[in-house]
Amino acid sequence: MNLSKLAIVIFAGLGLAAAASVVQAQKKSQTPSAPPPAAQLTPYSGVERDSLLNGLQVITLERSSEPMVTCDIVVVAGAMFDPAGKVGLSNLTQNILLGANPRLKEEMASLQGKIDWGVDWDTAWVHFEIPPANVDTALEILGRLLVIENIRPQVFSQQSDEALAQARANSLRISMAERADATFFEQIYGDHPYGHAINGDERSLSGIRQGDVLDYYRRFYLPNDAFAVAVGPVRHERIMRGFRTFFGSWAKGQVVPSTFRPPPRANSLRLIKTEVPEATAVELRGGLIAVKLTDPDFIATQVMAHILDERLKQVPASEAATSVKVNAPGRLLPGPFYFSATVPPDRAAAFSRHATDSLAALATAQVTPDELASAKAALKAQEAALSINEQLRRIEVFGLPKNYPLNWPGRVDGLKQADIQRVAKRLLEANAMTVVVVGKVDDQIKSQR
Repeated sequence: MNLSKLAIVIFAGLGLAAAASVVQAQKKSQTPSAPPPAAQLTPYSGVERDSLLNGLQVITLERSSEPMVTCDIVVVAGAMFDPAGKVGLSNLTQNILLGANPRLKEEMASLQGKIDWGVDWDTAWVHFEIPPANVDTALEILGRLLVIENIRPQVFSQQSDEALAQARANSLRISMAERADATFFEQIYGDHPYGHAINGDERSLSGIRQGDVLDYYRRFYLPNDAFAVAVGPVRHERIMRGFRTFFGSWAKGQVVPSTFRPPPRANSLRLIKTEVPEATAVELRGGLIAVKLTDPDFIATQVMAHILDERLKQVPASEAATSVKVNAPGRLLPGPFYFSATVPPDRAAAFSRHATDSLAALATAQVTPDELASAKAALKAQEAALSINEQLRRIEVFGLPKNYPLNWPGRVDGLKQADIQRVAKRLLEANAMTVVVVGKVDDQIKSQR
């Protein structure tokens, strides 16, 4: 074979090899790729969100295993918006709207359901549970009460009289615990909205007129500042149809922002005493203003609360309280971090000193690994006890990420001992502690600073 023929053979062989490689590559490219892994199912898989034209948000989760539909209708405006001198207006407005149907609870019971409503600092809410077959009827009943102005003179007069009668009765039989709570919040918040009672008192309620209630309804009961959550054996489309039919005419408006002047800052430890010589126990409240729920350090304050709670329960018998609880509630605005305790008079001074020292120690020394682990476990158990409705409500009220309940445990696990110390220092530097004593105040408490 001459050289030219040899070259032709070699190039032909290379061409065949190249062609084979191309064919092989094409076959590989045509081989179907493996399907992506299925999304992991969670308790929130299947949540659907929609809204009406007036801005009302509707969140649903179909769960065929549930026997009832659980529904919450929430207006994101609560007792913090009570005007000065008209404390209790938000609560009274809610009762007037729903009191327009005096047989509301009986009607829901006749539908094999139940209903409740109320006002807290940040929201006004209605909660009902109903068989799926009766959902539309329940929405029709509530639409007539919440969407159409029902602030009629007769209903206003009846509900106002009942609120005043209740306020008078409460003032006559107020417990020491209630007095301690009221004094503590008044002291740490001053004239800030979180410093007053949600239900109001006789003086403020007697000054509320029908026009005040009507104005409050028009300013704050807005569909574009409200949402509904429905969980149970019902499809999203059906819930949406019911809300469009019975809540679609709800008129939207301008949302009022919660821009309040910050509460006054306490620069030194304050001891507020209310002497009740005949009392058989002493009520103690102590704490300060902490952070709002959306603050990055809020979870750390929750862990701190569990740590302090355990420390205050594990004390010598000579200092022990009859009952004690540490609270750090989550709110739209910075909420309180405080302890509540009922203490025998002869132990009150020692317990008060131990409680204030224990809170201050959180900022000066690291907690132990066992304390931190125990507090994390307690907090996660507390959260795990919340219902799906409660979790979805919290997401909407506070504008949290939709995956907040799923990511939250990891944030708890990620907290370190140094984080607790840092956050405690931040809180104590921002506001000094206030301690309220109601009961038999002995000389040791009187001299404590």
